[in-house]
Amino acid sequence: MTELVQSFLAWTEAHPGWALLVLYLAALLDAVFMIGVFVPAGLVLFSVGALVALDVLPLWTTIVVAAAGGVSGDSISFWVGHRFGRPLFDHPWMQRRRKIIERAQTFFDQHGGKGIFLARFLGPLRAILPTVAGASGMRWGLFLAADTVAALGWAIAFILPGVVFGASLGLAAEVAGRLALMLVCIALLSWGTVVLTRLGLLSASVYAERWAGWLLDASRRYRRLGLFGAKLADPQQPETPVLMLMAVVLGAVGGLALYLVGSPALHEYPWPTDATVFQGLRELHSAYGLSVASLFLHLGEWPVYVPVATAVLVSLVVQKKMRAAAHWVAAVGFGWALSLGMTLIPTLPAPFVYFDLPAPPGYSERDLVLAIIIYAFLPVVLTTRQPLQQRGFDYGWAGIIIVLIIAARLYVGAQWWSHALIDLGIALIWAALLGLGLRRHRPVRILRGETLLVAAITLVAATSLQWAADLQRRTEQALTPPRVTLTQWETTGYQAFPTLRQDIAGRPRQPFNLQWSGALADIEAQLRADGWSPPPSAASSDVLRWLSNPEDVGELPVLPQIHAGERELLRLRRPVSGDLNQQLLLRLWASGAKRSDGQPVWIGSLVLQESRAVYGGLMHYPLAVAAYSPGRAFAFANPRYRPDYGIHLLSTPAVGEPSP
Repeated sequence: MTELVQSFLAWTEAHPGWALLVLYLAALLDAVFMIGVFVPAGLVLFSVGALVALDVLPLWTTIVVAAAGGVSGDSISFWVGHRFGRPLFDHPWMQRRRKIIERAQTFFDQHGGKGIFLARFLGPLRAILPTVAGASGMRWGLFLAADTVAALGWAIAFILPGVVFGASLGLAAEVAGRLALMLVCIALLSWGTVVLTRLGLLSASVYAERWAGWLLDASRRYRRLGLFGAKLADPQQPETPVLMLMAVVLGAVGGLALYLVGSPALHEYPWPTDATVFQGLRELHSAYGLSVASLFLHLGEWPVYVPVATAVLVSLVVQKKMRAAAHWVAAVGFGWALSLGMTLIPTLPAPFVYFDLPAPPGYSERDLVLAIIIYAFLPVVLTTRQPLQQRGFDYGWAGIIIVLIIAARLYVGAQWWSHALIDLGIALIWAALLGLGLRRHRPVRILRGETLLVAAITLVAATSLQWAADLQRRTEQALTPPRVTLTQWETTGYQAFPTLRQDIAGRPRQPFNLQWSGALADIEAQLRADGWSPPPSAASSDVLRWLSNPEDVGELPVLPQIHAGERELLRLRRPVSGDLNQQLLLRLWASGAKRSDGQPVWIGSLVLQESRAVYGGLMHYPLAVAAYSPGRAFAFANPRYRPDYGIHLLSTPAVGEPSP
């Protein structure tokens, strides 16, 4: 994955035109009349700024392209207003957006040409004011002059923070690429979530009454099944019984889906997609990335969402909004029951358990369902009888929180991808059913600002406490890794390490026939002095060598291998004397343990490889044909053989330590 990231950055640097084209289109769409309401290009500009800091894109060219996209989109919007005039705003499709159009008209009447500049920095008005200006008869030259200056200022204001952030990543060269990619992924996830949420909300606002009418019609045609729709959609009938029944049905459907997807009785190993997602995110791990992921992870843990749910309930009771409070209790109570019921379904253990990795902070197997229900239903309660624009904002931030929680759980190995999708679907369906019941049965407006403020303060306080405690625990764990003396390791300690490699899906593969203690740099130096060298990497044009049939197997690239989600940290080859078609290949992985003198212990494999034709002779690839004895491979070492485990122990002494 890291080679892929580097290749992507190199490709972007070699083909900046494509990246700048994406930036131009995002800025253009952000400014097109009404479409721009659903396209928050600011996140794209911030992400591009991080790439600028990594010297992938030129700064001023990037700013000019973003500004040009904004001016192009504004010009299209201005032409639409100039071409169709005021009748455009009287179209039936515009009636639901009457308030924001009136706000834009009032803003333009008050500020004139200056308003063109100011609106560029006001998200909701940015995609509407140019059309209002065109419909109001503003001169094209004046509009273009004001808009060009505004677009340049807007591009600088959104790109420079990304540049500053990306520059700070350069302080840690080892993780800069990973953090930059994480930044881009988070920004794209947030942007996509906001766009999809707003589009979904827009569709719901257009078709809600039609769907409610369909449910009522179905209730009349199908008396038994139709009762469900009637009691949810008909304001004159109680919705509680059908909600309780739907909770039971959802629990059964969710449990069945989890069983079919993740039951050990049906699947001995994870689904290929689950394993691929887990391994891809493991490649992005870094100390900073795990710290950021733990912050988002805490949002979905009970010490955070329980105080938030309690604070919202107290706020509703204080406001005497008892129907909203009752629906809130139903959301949390039935959500907890759903989580508890789904916990009883036997599934493969979480990825970190499956691969024997450290547990994420505050891990709980089914927290995700209840957390999604709380964060998804909160904007429903907050925006009851609120305008569409306000609902779009609240649903947007709720969607971002949910997506970041899921991404964090996948990143740290607390959830399989397929299980997360099932949890998400069940939780959103339950929140939607509750929302339908709440909005169709005597809904009342609550004090949105006060309730949101209480929930936000509680969320920040609880998350901060959890994150601080997590940082302290991880710091203490980093200071106390497993330790073993040299004597203990050579007598019985070697038995604590795995004897078989686990591939990307956790399946056992070739045996580990080697354990080595010492600094990796010292081990590599000794091996290089003994004639070992790195094989060609499976990156860029080197992979084309697989299509050839070289006489020397050492010319063929060697793919990395995975053990428990981690790639090997050392991969070296040495030719076999007298046979160019064979080579020895050594791989070493970190074991996580150290000797009492601080020297790490490594586990690895030593195999004999030879070039083999695969896919009908189309490709030639070095394949392992047998394990190889380290006692025969290292002229400088005196390995100790442990026949009960089939491994050799080697030790590179630390400074001042006599050789064993």
